[in-house]
Amino acid sequence: MISQSGPQRYISDVTAYQQLPQYITELGVKRLVFLHGTKSLAAAQPYLADFPVDVTVTDVLFNGECSYEEINRVKQIVTAQQAQMIIGLGGGKVLDTAKSVATGTPLKLVLIPTLASNFAPWSALSVHYQANGEHIDHKIYKETADLMLLNPEVILRSPINYFVAGIADTLAKYYESELIFEQLPEEKYTTALEISRLMANKCRDVLLQYSSQAIADMKAVSLTHIWRKVAETIIVTAGTVGGWGDSYARSTGAHAVHDALTLFPETATLLHGEKVGYGILVQLAIEQHFDEIDSLLPFYREIGVPTNLHELNLDGITAADIDKIAAASADEETTMHLIPLPIDTKTVKQAMLVLEEITSATAKK
Repeated sequence: MISQSGPQRYISDVTAYQQLPQYITELGVKRLVFLHGTKSLAAAQPYLADFPVDVTVTDVLFNGECSYEEINRVKQIVTAQQAQMIIGLGGGKVLDTAKSVATGTPLKLVLIPTLASNFAPWSALSVHYQANGEHIDHKIYKETADLMLLNPEVILRSPINYFVAGIADTLAKYYESELIFEQLPEEKYTTALEISRLMANKCRDVLLQYSSQAIADMKAVSLTHIWRKVAETIIVTAGTVGGWGDSYARSTGAHAVHDALTLFPETATLLHGEKVGYGILVQLAIEQHFDEIDSLLPFYREIGVPTNLHELNLDGITAADIDKIAAASADEETTMHLIPLPIDTKTVKQAMLVLEEITSATAKK
């Protein structure tokens, strides 16, 4: 087991961006690549300090997907410019691209999240997609970011649906790891695994208790302690779960379902965390934790996380399509098989159908 706890340096403050120029100067960096999206740069621009005057900055607009084509494009720019640092500013796909470019190189890596939609800023992994949004794979790297800067004022003003998706994605940290931890022999528990499990429980407890108020605070553009607690749970606490727990606490069933759903263009408008949220329910149905499903459904409906195929834009789905999702989720190469249960296509399909019955019945109450 290999633990990578997080960035080498982490600053969370409304003045966090002001630390960047001095950091660049202290490292002696003279050439850097600045990778960002259009919207993310517009959101962060009022808070960004000027780069040092003696530093050559190559501005690169992100193309929208963390694909191998995009990674290679940015790598070519980095090489041509002889860059010493790459800065990724934006959502998870921008940051994952920057990580993929930097890994295995001497490049210094700076990550600046503008959304609280996942734990990408904290992690040492990247998720890769086709240009059309279909999931390909994920890679775990030997490096974490050298610096991560979080300005809560920027994230507070980001789209709320990304925040809600981040809540669902972070809940998965508990639900994807708990059965593994439950069945782990006591003698296998290292300090790292103990920290990982504690943080997974912390994710669940904070989000179930405070998410509704945090969403209300975000709608009011009010930088409260509760909102910040939830935002940093999504980015930081979630990152420590897999960071400390390695394969015992990374993606399992919920993310395997997410990956299968990306095969359907109808789900392309849904965010990563929304599909993972649905995947949590499928995983709980596989585990036959039906009481847990019943307890989560009111929370899902309150904050707006999909609970069934209709809410995934899959109204016209056929039996063959359900088979396709189930087969892709249960493929022997997926993280589904990290769950300590026998699982095949039939198991996943049955879980999906049972979930349809449960959500239909509870919606009528």
